[in-house]
Amino acid sequence: MKSFILAMILLASLATMFTTGAACDNVSSTKMEYACRACHAKWYHVCRETLQSAPDAAEVTTYALIATKKANLKYGDTMDKISMMLGDGNLPGKDREAISHCKERYGEAGSQMVSGANHLSGCDFRHTRQEYMDALTAIRSCLDKLHDSFQSLPLYGMVAADFALTGVANDLEALMNVD
Repeated sequence: MKSFILAMILLASLATMFTTGAACDNVSSTKMEYACRACHAKWYHVCRETLQSAPDAAEVTTYALIATKKANLKYGDTMDKISMMLGDGNLPGKDREAISHCKERYGEAGSQMVSGANHLSGCDFRHTRQEYMDALTAIRSCLDKLHDSFQSLPLYGMVAADFALTGVANDLEALMNVD
């Protein structure tokens, strides 16, 4: 709960920073509704939920940062679940391999999203497109590995939700269209 409160304070401060003049050059502002409609259709509702505390109109960077920070928070929850599953020692070999694969891929995705957030915060967009795509690919790889044996377990739902949220962050980042 404490990390959730701190995250919300951070998200609010990021939104305030980008809506009170500390904006990036050549990045457009838009309404939240337009930004969410520009996301993949199956992620529209995820976008609306993700940006519910965001300003109605803001620089696109603000929306991408909020989605990125929320994705990283959710990654932490999923990693806790993965660590718990690996720690109990009751997984058969194939399942343990799938969970270990996810742990590795989540580490990669988290690093990419942190790097992307740092670049966005500094208005440095040279690598963000690739960082977001790499994070999306990593979470998708985990989801694919869990497909057979884990589809009915809560972990699968967590990873699917993380994939959607990563997709929203990726789509919002793509809206920036900076030169």
